[in-house]
Amino acid sequence: MRICWVHPTTRTSALTPLWTTIEQTIAPIVSPGTEIEYRFSTGSANFTRSSYAEHLNSVLMLDQAIQAEKDGFDGVFLGCWNDALWEAREVLKIPVGSVGEQSMLAALAMGRRFAIVTVSQKTAVAIERDLLAYGLRERAIARPVRSISPESDGDLLLGAVTDPNSGFIARFEAVARECIAEGADVILVGCAYYGPLVRRAGYTHVSGTGIPVVDSTTVAIKYLEAMIGVSKATGFTKSMGPTFQNPDADKIEKARIALGPLAA
Repeated sequence: MRICWVHPTTRTSALTPLWTTIEQTIAPIVSPGTEIEYRFSTGSANFTRSSYAEHLNSVLMLDQAIQAEKDGFDGVFLGCWNDALWEAREVLKIPVGSVGEQSMLAALAMGRRFAIVTVSQKTAVAIERDLLAYGLRERAIARPVRSISPESDGDLLLGAVTDPNSGFIARFEAVARECIAEGADVILVGCAYYGPLVRRAGYTHVSGTGIPVVDSTTVAIKYLEAMIGVSKATGFTKSMGPTFQNPDADKIEKARIALGPLAA
């Protein structure tokens, strides 16, 4: 089984410790025979905290996803909570998983009400929009998506590569406890990178509670493995109803060409 993990940014050298650690942390949890190749968007400005920036990044991520299908991958994983999941499912014929949808669906089997703690207010807005689109609002608490304070930055992220206890976890847990007080019994880590980092450090429950802190990324990858397995065993990959029916491939290619350098 071959999975293509698509990042929303370029492979910036400053974050090399992060990329290496993520890959090392994910490798042991995939099933025997599963291979993950990590691909990065080309031309990204490496900024995601904006609805407009997300729109631009989605074009670049989908460019990589389309190429992954051409290259024979069995599934595509969109490695960011800011994703274009439905657009990817429409244009591809192979299973597509995302950090957000797959971890939210998994949370339904873990508890009655979930909450998501993420890295910025702008990211929270994007995640709540998706939660509503996926029809999962009734299984989440009021104000289901909340951000740590102060918001995450590059220094906090790189610090979490070596020791998330030094800064990130305290900020995260303060918000998680607010969510628990309001009825959450599952807390999802609302970032594709922090999830594996805190799990790697052994932080899997809110301290002194039985409430799980879910590494959404790892859970979503395992979910995608199952989706690919179902597709191979039964032929069921997606509905060909109006939402995800594949559009005319020639027209899509012309539309991509019309974008010029953005889709190159």
